Amino acid sequence: MKTNRESDDVHEPATADGDALRQRFPKPTLPAAIYQALTIVGMNAYLLYLVVAHQSSPVAIALFAVLELISMSLIMNLALIGVPQPLRVGSPDMPIAKRLFAIAFVSAGLLGIAWFGVINDRERIVELIRQRDPIAALRELHILWPLLASAALSASVALGDRQRWSRTGGSFVNGTAMQAAPKFITAVIGPVVALLLSDHAYMMDSTRGAIVWCIVYLAMKSALELLFLAGHFFGMLDTGPRGRGKRR
Repeated sequence: MKTNRESDDVHEPATADGDALRQRFPKPTLPAAIYQALTIVGMNAYLLYLVVAHQSSPVAIALFAVLELISMSLIMNLALIGVPQPLRVGSPDMPIAKRLFAIAFVSAGLLGIAWFGVINDRERIVELIRQRDPIAALRELHILWPLLASAALSASVALGDRQRWSRTGGSFVNGTAMQAAPKFITAVIGPVVALLLSDHAYMMDSTRGAIVWCIVYLAMKSALELLFLAGHFFGMLDTGPRGRGKRR
């Protein structure tokens, strides 16, 4: 039979972990949650419009997802400049060179997954590589402006976090990290799932297969982003020993 002391010892690590998680990802206000939801729906709706209008492709969608994560990672790290290491919540103590290497390493892995996922659309990749002009390639894929818009939104969140930290002091919380989490999950599993679900359509017609691929990917991306936001807003991080109360 466990004593009250033993029960408390069991709950203490979980409570500490929950406190750390709540500190890193504080619950957004209602206006902030609505704003985030609108940006999620708006961005993904625009990407879907490009697909329906035959102005996008699996290569464009997969590349957008990876480049968006790269830009968010760079912005998150730029936001840490000038913040003392002990005050950086959830940020490991790493020099800039190692941080850049980590971003490059993870990005290479995500690009590899994307490469595998767009196996039925690789001719498009060859055409883009031959251009030798990244900006022109992004324009041709119709993802240059969406990328710039996403970077601007991430920068505004990071700037707001810095201004809030400058006023209040204490620990610095990087809000962009929570927004990046579902995007990262989608970039890892999305290309493979979209490939599997669109394979039959590709066998019937390549154009139809590409559309199915993009719709599956964007549906996963939208669902994960909205689910993370809803879980965050409605107290996903507040469920734990503290929220339920301790048994005596």
